[in-house]
Amino acid sequence: MSFVSMMLESSISLSGVGIHTGQHGRVTVHPEESGGIRFIVKGVAIPALASFVAGTSRCTRLARNDASVDTVEHLLSALCVMGIRNASIEVEGPEIPILDGSALPWVTALRSAGLKKILEPVDYLSLNKPAAFLLDDSWYIAEPADSYQLCVVTHFDHPMLGIQTLIFDGDPARYEHEIAPARTFAREQEINALRAAGMALGGSLDNALILYPDRLSDLERVPQECCAHKMLDLIGDLSLIGAVPLVHITAIRPGHRANTAFANCLRARLV
Repeated sequence: MSFVSMMLESSISLSGVGIHTGQHGRVTVHPEESGGIRFIVKGVAIPALASFVAGTSRCTRLARNDASVDTVEHLLSALCVMGIRNASIEVEGPEIPILDGSALPWVTALRSAGLKKILEPVDYLSLNKPAAFLLDDSWYIAEPADSYQLCVVTHFDHPMLGIQTLIFDGDPARYEHEIAPARTFAREQEINALRAAGMALGGSLDNALILYPDRLSDLERVPQECCAHKMLDLIGDLSLIGAVPLVHITAIRPGHRANTAFANCLRARLV
């Protein structure tokens, strides 16, 4: 990820349906010179930090007091890679709009606002020895390094997917073309259960890739799109560390619950 702090030159707003609630929402990202990333919900400021994670069922939810916001990971992913470490994000509605299911609309909108470098000290996370973390069936290994690199390994029991691996070195241009366009996805057999649980109410073929038993609902936008989307989510969830990790991380079968728990563990090691 960028070791240079960037600042938006103007505010941007996007609106649309929430993938889980099905409710319309609007988000306005305002430039800030300091204070980190924070969501403003009903007048309450919720810092984008792992200690404020309040739910991880199919998305990442942040909460403080009686205010909460769902599905923050795609926007946080875009902000992180673009080096935007300070912003106030005004949220109208219960969750961040899903848009087309990827982070690309956020990248496009943030670029359209203009970006400028600011002379702000960057907080770093460093390790003096490797660290490993296991939760459910998700494994994470973090190794000391002088850069930030992520490796994601996924395994889907699907004839068109199987085991996939993707490595990302933080390059914003590569993110924009190979990772940001990757859409959220779900298995066909999961959809009815999700909707019965009050989730995926705003999901459609316009904002999600469906995995049918023998095919995908659409052509992949990028190679290994499902693995790339797991990388997209991981970047957003790990941004909740609140610092740039000088580590190389391998994540095997990552998911929101384990991602955010791992981010909390790494945040406790900030030096």
